[in-house]
Amino acid sequence: MTNNSFWTKIFSFLKKWYIFIILAIIYIPLILVVLISFNPATNRGNISLNFGVPTFVNYITLWSDDIFVNGLLNTLLLCAIITPISLLIGIIASYGIWKSNVVIKSFVMNASRLSIINPDAITGISLLILFSSTIIPMGFNFGFFTVVLAHISFCTPYVIITVYPKMIKMNPNLIMASYDLGAGKFRTFRKVIIPYLAPSILSATAIVIAMSWDDFVITNLINGSWQTIGTAIYMTRKGIKAWVITFGAIMILITILVIMILSIIKLKRTHFNKNKKLNRRSV
Repeated sequence: MTNNSFWTKIFSFLKKWYIFIILAIIYIPLILVVLISFNPATNRGNISLNFGVPTFVNYITLWSDDIFVNGLLNTLLLCAIITPISLLIGIIASYGIWKSNVVIKSFVMNASRLSIINPDAITGISLLILFSSTIIPMGFNFGFFTVVLAHISFCTPYVIITVYPKMIKMNPNLIMASYDLGAGKFRTFRKVIIPYLAPSILSATAIVIAMSWDDFVITNLINGSWQTIGTAIYMTRKGIKAWVITFGAIMILITILVIMILSIIKLKRTHFNKNKKLNRRSV
């Protein structure tokens, strides 16, 4: 009886607090990163794990670190190039799949999923072999160009599986109506299809940027000496560099701020819609 009472109390505790326990497991390491970022750096540039008087020195010196600045600028340039290209290819491919027969739809979607679930190491090696046997003999070197091609290659399938589910819900009559009103294919694509797919395109944009920003395995195999922020972070050895922790803390704080802003906007919209319904009922 005592044993059953014990497990009943444990179950009741977990049922009441499990969500907070999960959130603590997720956020405590992130909070520690932010707190550690205020520790001074050692002579070798590593972060000190001994908590003392908080200092903003790491945040000030961050922008004078050549490795960080070059990696960040290279990553921003890479994202600015591969994101619109991947989106364009993915959106056109989604439209083409939508217009195709069942066999082609199944083949292309399965091929996209296979590219996503394939291990990064295998994808990176396959791209390394492909580039070594094609564009490298033509006089190109491993570097920015090969990284751009590689990122477009593994980011485009994410666009397809994000945009296509929205594409299949589109009413074909919208496109036919656009044609009947005198709009050509390009104008219909720009004025009808793109606005309809806008929410999915925004989601795909975020996914592409995140995948490109964070990739290390594939990029490291075909980047030569050209470094992104991901390869620069993962290539740090002999201790965790202060700039890595400081940059991580900045990203965490920005993410939390964005989530809070989006949550506030959602709450205000919900409150506004609720008041709007109440006003309609009262009228």
